[in-house]
Amino acid sequence: MQQLARRARCIRGSRVLEILQRSDAHSVVDPFMGLPTHLNYLKRHGIAVHGGDLLSWPVCVGKGVVSNDLTLLRDDETAAIVEARPGRIYSGESFMSWEGASLGEEHCTYLGIWRENVRELRSEAQTGLALLGLWRVFCYWLQKAEEPDAMEDIAPAELAWHYVRQASQWVATNGRRNTVRCADAVATIEACNADALLLAPPSRGGHRSIDPRVWMWEAWWRGNPAFTLEQLYAESTFGTHPSETEYMFALKNLINKSSKYRLILFLTASSHAPEMESLLRDAGRAVEILAYSDDEVYLVARG
Repeated sequence: MQQLARRARCIRGSRVLEILQRSDAHSVVDPFMGLPTHLNYLKRHGIAVHGGDLLSWPVCVGKGVVSNDLTLLRDDETAAIVEARPGRIYSGESFMSWEGASLGEEHCTYLGIWRENVRELRSEAQTGLALLGLWRVFCYWLQKAEEPDAMEDIAPAELAWHYVRQASQWVATNGRRNTVRCADAVATIEACNADALLLAPPSRGGHRSIDPRVWMWEAWWRGNPAFTLEQLYAESTFGTHPSETEYMFALKNLINKSSKYRLILFLTASSHAPEMESLLRDAGRAVEILAYSDDEVYLVARG
């Protein structure tokens, strides 16, 4: 059975919005965005948002709920996603290697069906909305495997219909240009312009402890059940197995490349806050510490 992360990183859009508004910032870049629901929240409150991530599936979701202003999924399009189409022959075996304690044969069959159906949607925006809905189904399944008596048994197509229909409720416009890109953090920082930069970098060697839902969904989207994050992260800002010195050097380099942003919001934990604060002050920034909990400390760096 997959062991799900109990303390995954959580960026509260409302918290970030409050800090941005206090600092009179109207646009923000997040180069480590992950699932960009917090960017959607900021967009809904008038902030121009720009996100980036190494993984392709969060970027695809971002094209549905961040850069997309108008496109929705209709009922007939949703139905064409969640059910096998009559007369169509599906490969069927694509994700059977995942069958086990967490996923059953029916789950694996539907994963193959959904991937083929989603690939035929007419726009990137619709594809992103579908991925968001199906991601929530996948999370439901893995959570239910851990707590089988605490959650209802719901047929895969019915559950998918519910969550994919909900995804369209995330579509909104703010009259601003909002973007997402599949890129390393440095590339996103250099390519975008905004008042503020939100930095929530992974911990050292963080790819080894990443929630299985995240890498499995990337593997699903790529159509490769054997996919791992090793090669992807090896070419990133931090590399695959950085030493403490290499990790801190990469962070310092990241901050130095962020000089064009008048405001940096650095999300960290209380145990790492002093050394992160030191990096920001060494870059000539005035730092305010906003500690909401041990796992949610914002270093607000101005300069």
